[in-house]
Amino acid sequence: MKRLARLGLCAVLGLGVATAGMVAADDAFAQKKKGAAVPAAPAAPVDPPTVKNREGIEIRPAGLHWGMSPTQLIQFYERVIDRDYAPLYRKAQAGPQTSRLDAAVANTKAAFRRSKVDFGNLPTGVDSTPLKGEYTYQNAEAMMHMNRRGAGTRYFFFIQDKLWKIYDEVPLGEKRPLGPSYEEAVKRLATRYGVVGRVTQPDYAINRNYMEVDWQDPRTHLRVLDRSGLQIVGVVYEDRATLSNLASMRTNKPAEVGGVDPDVEALIRPPSAAPGPEQEKDPKKKK
Repeated sequence: MKRLARLGLCAVLGLGVATAGMVAADDAFAQKKKGAAVPAAPAAPVDPPTVKNREGIEIRPAGLHWGMSPTQLIQFYERVIDRDYAPLYRKAQAGPQTSRLDAAVANTKAAFRRSKVDFGNLPTGVDSTPLKGEYTYQNAEAMMHMNRRGAGTRYFFFIQDKLWKIYDEVPLGEKRPLGPSYEEAVKRLATRYGVVGRVTQPDYAINRNYMEVDWQDPRTHLRVLDRSGLQIVGVVYEDRATLSNLASMRTNKPAEVGGVDPDVEALIRPPSAAPGPEQEKDPKKKK
């Protein structure tokens, strides 16, 4: 409640916009400090707000787009890596300096090509990271990641061999693009997009592990995750077309935690639990 109140207040001050949800959250926090009964917070909007700026939600570098295959993405980023290192080549002297740059470029490209993780039948080490919940197993999903010079870590998620999600880990700091705190990051994005985002609290039952604020435009859904405990903001871009069909694309559902596989249950079921002839009959047919 405290964090939500601070977030609502920052956004209101930054934009000069007062929404009923934010005012209610701020009032509730004040009443909680006084020991008074705290009224229930209003429900979050059903849909995230649509951005009002002319550019919409931009995904950079230019040319990156939804639906790219892993091979297409590798080819795209190999050109990006070449551009990243071009200023260093211009300053380097021929010989050992350019040789070291050649090795750095080759290693960066090779690391990106090797980064692909398929979420098939076996668990992966990604399950122990904050990315858990961003993918499922046995649904033709995969992930790649790369570290660009000065740009932090970016993760790419594929389903049926098509890029549909990009997850950026953006460091926080006084001189960083999103500022020193999560609240400041949300304030800056609200200013950029011309509208206050929708605030959603964590819900571990559905793998939403962080508080998030989100926006959308006709093509992209943007989620901003509070990972400020590690001085990071998670900025997640998602293809809305894929997102609207995600339930039908993820046909394999995760097993219930603590549940028993149906085949195993059939083997261990006691004989008395098996339905008898009388139990199998339609009760309406009994005389």
